[in-house]
Amino acid sequence: MASPLEELLTTLRRDKTLHLDVEEATRQGIVLPILARLGWDRDNVREVVPEFPVGTGKVDYCLKIGQKKAVFIEVKRVSEPLENPDHQEQLLEYAFRDGVEIAALTNGLVWWLYLPLTKGSWEQRKFFTIDIQQQEIQAAARHFTDFLGRQEVATGRAHERAQSILASKEKERVVRETIPLGWDRLCEGPDEGLLELFSAKVESLCGHRPDVELLAEYLAKPGSALDTVPLKRRKQATQVPAGHPQAKRPRGKYTNTRPLAFSFRQQRFPVATFREILLGVAKLMHDMHPNEFERVLNLRGTKRIYFSRDNRSMTLPVQVPGTDIYAETHMDSNRLVELSGDVLETLGYRRDELIVEAEDR
Repeated sequence: MASPLEELLTTLRRDKTLHLDVEEATRQGIVLPILARLGWDRDNVREVVPEFPVGTGKVDYCLKIGQKKAVFIEVKRVSEPLENPDHQEQLLEYAFRDGVEIAALTNGLVWWLYLPLTKGSWEQRKFFTIDIQQQEIQAAARHFTDFLGRQEVATGRAHERAQSILASKEKERVVRETIPLGWDRLCEGPDEGLLELFSAKVESLCGHRPDVELLAEYLAKPGSALDTVPLKRRKQATQVPAGHPQAKRPRGKYTNTRPLAFSFRQQRFPVATFREILLGVAKLMHDMHPNEFERVLNLRGTKRIYFSRDNRSMTLPVQVPGTDIYAETHMDSNRLVELSGDVLETLGYRRDELIVEAEDR
């Protein structure tokens, strides 16, 4: 059996004569009847306050629980589109100024619901849309009750649901924006996690654990799995937002290259592998700062240790010459150079003081 609210919404959807193109008709014929069926006392002007003053302006309705201003509602005529940014800005400014947790902008048939006190643009504060004409009647009625029902508003459950929905939308937005960036970074230089999986699979097939640099070199070659990415995608420049973690330093610079030497403060050290760069920088730092070198023990990844006196948990440990500390060297060329820069920073130097010479393979 349909509830009183469902019956009203069905009538509003079917009877077009109720949708008079005047704002007052929207208030009296749609908004107030809906509020009444949501448990609000439409005849009590202390609970459903019309023309509520806010600063030098006013909002069409303020729904109050006792003395608390709980919901602001701004009403437009049915034919008026809600997309006008002035409508949103004015409503949310009023709600923010008075500390109102939930706000609604409506033309009677479409209701845009907001959390005015959260951060972000007007659009980012919108957590839900109720559309009487497009949504199923039962679903629309449930949404009205969940977010604007008097009991739900009074207990705070409406606000909690709204916050949960807005948080999930923000998470999805961030993830969607970052997925292309992550894929591009993976294509230009595979990270440690991918290389570890690749290495373990090769070892399981042939019994030998391959060198990570060899795997990175393979993935960089034409015809590899990553090379199947559409050409347009691979050539497209990725715009990295300022402050994004991936904006700190370039990735993939040393993929498919052969190291020749590294230099630090006008000292040049010839090398044959990128592993020698890490060990060479570590030895140099120990020679210059023997009493402080153990700071490198604090360099750790999310799932691995880079320096340790106990090499049992390492995949390919190599002892730093002249020390009792081991360095993890099972990583690709880019990460080896990056970790070398981390060692310099740990001992108080700038990473750009390390200069690596390399040539294409």
